[in-house]
Amino acid sequence: MGDHGRFIPLSTDAHIEAFVGYQMEPDWSVSDHERQAISFLTDDKKNERVNVVRSRWFRLGSLRARRFEARYLKNNKPMFTDHIVALHDGVEYELILVTSPDRYGADRRQFEKLVATWRLTPRV
Repeated sequence: MGDHGRFIPLSTDAHIEAFVGYQMEPDWSVSDHERQAISFLTDDKKNERVNVVRSRWFRLGSLRARRFEARYLKNNKPMFTDHIVALHDGVEYELILVTSPDRYGADRRQFEKLVATWRLTPRV
């Protein structure tokens, strides 16, 4: 992730990604960014049978965001992704949980704690 985010390992095959970067497509809506994130999942050759099981509007701190949940096979192993994307003043924010379905309950609790603490801070 470099200097634009953090990778938080939860186990050998589960993690949370927190990313911030300049919005590369300034004319895109948050829904466009959500569609792109879903496309990245479906276009990845390691993934099969990607199924978005839920997609909705969501509030990330004070921002209106999109959140989707997807099930898929990655290298023939069942996986689950919970992905949040928000935009603000030309900046894109993403929080992503990647885990296995059997770990999802416990890992989601950790993810929700992170989501609950998310705030915009003044630029320096």
